Amino acid sequence: WLQRRDPAESPLLTPLFDKYVNRTLDFIRLHLKPVMYNEQVCQVNTLLTLLNGSLKAVKDAGKQVDEQKIERIFLFCLIWALGGLLDMKERPMLDHELRSFASNMPPREEETDTIFEYLVNEDQVWIHWKAQVPSWTYPKKEEKPKFAQLIIPTLDSVRFEKLLHLSYSVDKSSLLVGGPGTAKTSCINQFISKFNPEATSQKTITFSSLTTPQIFQITIEGAVEKRSGRTFGPPGGKQMVVFVDDISMPYINEWGDQVTNEIVRQLLEMGGMYSLEKPIGDMKFIQDVHYVAAMNTPGGGKNDIPNRLKRQFALFNVPLPSVAAINGIFGRLVEGRFSPDVFTDEVVFVASRLVPLTITLWNKTQAKMLPTPAKFHYLFNMRELSKVFQGVILATRDRFSRTASAAFGGNVTSPEGYLLGLWLHECRRVFSDKLVSYDDKNWVDKTLNDLMRETFQADLIRQVEDPLYFVDFLREPTVDEDTGEVTEAHPSFYESVPGGLPDIRARVEALQRKFNEESKVYKLELVLFTDALFHLMRISRLLAMARGSALLVGVGGSGR
Repeated sequence: WLQRRDPAESPLLTPLFDKYVNRTLDFIRLHLKPVMYNEQVCQVNTLLTLLNGSLKAVKDAGKQVDEQKIERIFLFCLIWALGGLLDMKERPMLDHELRSFASNMPPREEETDTIFEYLVNEDQVWIHWKAQVPSWTYPKKEEKPKFAQLIIPTLDSVRFEKLLHLSYSVDKSSLLVGGPGTAKTSCINQFISKFNPEATSQKTITFSSLTTPQIFQITIEGAVEKRSGRTFGPPGGKQMVVFVDDISMPYINEWGDQVTNEIVRQLLEMGGMYSLEKPIGDMKFIQDVHYVAAMNTPGGGKNDIPNRLKRQFALFNVPLPSVAAINGIFGRLVEGRFSPDVFTDEVVFVASRLVPLTITLWNKTQAKMLPTPAKFHYLFNMRELSKVFQGVILATRDRFSRTASAAFGGNVTSPEGYLLGLWLHECRRVFSDKLVSYDDKNWVDKTLNDLMRETFQADLIRQVEDPLYFVDFLREPTVDEDTGEVTEAHPSFYESVPGGLPDIRARVEALQRKFNEESKVYKLELVLFTDALFHLMRISRLLAMARGSALLVGVGGSGR
């Protein structure tokens, strides 16, 4: 690799390899525990990939490098190639080791910063990643913003976008490894969305345990067209990015082979696949296709992928965001939704406290409610947090405003009490509804009450002692006044029920009668006891949300 480099670069790079690579590899092997095993030769390969990408960018910009600049570039590539699979807890240890013998390390802006918080910019100078995070503004004019499309750039998303781009720029593939809910898919989708669609198409393939090599081959072949001879490529002479999500999911057979991933490896390594149609066995070469992938952290029942496939990728671990990052993400959402120019100071104050309270509840629930064979679904990740705020943002804003006149329901007498009641309702829906015993549910209620007592005044807490119920089926169909036609049969406004349970029962029974009058074939004869009403509200809440899905867990005969 060094012999093929520019003669001006090679003499500068050779001493850096001698000084850093072996010592860093030995330190990681002896003292640290990466989240996934990777051969040392593959880590060095990733280092060469990142160096290729970084030095190519310098060359394209027409800049010259000297000894100092090239060492900064080398250190940046070194930490992500060799330490890219380290967890957040282990990064400071690698930083400490490097600072003990490396020159040219970035000066710390904050005490807790590591070298992972810095990048080398176009002028080959260390700068903090936070300077690269673009600003984001909430779409205030939209009453019902599409929650799944509100992607807020963070330090991590910008970091991984840059690393994906470095690999992509030299035709190498990247694989993001991380726990559930760490935004691997969002990072990659954000990266892919930056390409010009007229020049670059995209294809997403999600693997499951049932994905076979044939399914993968047919999917890839369906996305390309014949160019000449045995060469295939994306239609219209474009480039294409293929995103393989959950690449570790395919079934591992009794001999320990993950057959589906062998064909992925063949495609990445040899640039093609053997034809399954006549002429059978001819190699089909696929050009102008780039690959990125994501997978769950192996271990705890989750598969790893073959080492022969790992070596085709640059591997990076996506850690859980820090508390400050989570605060930043949801804080900006809530701040945008309840801005001071529209709402009273009291509502804005309550809104500002919701994010830290939810994070505290989430951390306590994660620590207390651990999964067991009987409670296998007790998993609380970033998705739970986002579901709470998805519910808060789904609620119609008219009752929070300064001029709110509609009845709030329960004991609530003010817009800020209504907002607190909504937040309590969403926390119970997201955290309590998952739990299987009344002891566990009562623990969540007690934790919520303790958190409120520490934060809010007694008169505000008194307003939410009786729970509020939020549903989206209270409004009558909207009718066009001129033509008399029904323009919307089921207008969806997520709001509280002023009269509580009796009102909900009356409304549901009225809807059932209406359905029976209109339906000639199918009649609903449901006796809606209290628990059934609660479950009905839970399911209708999920169906009102974008990407709302429900899995009902219970014993046989419990009325699922």
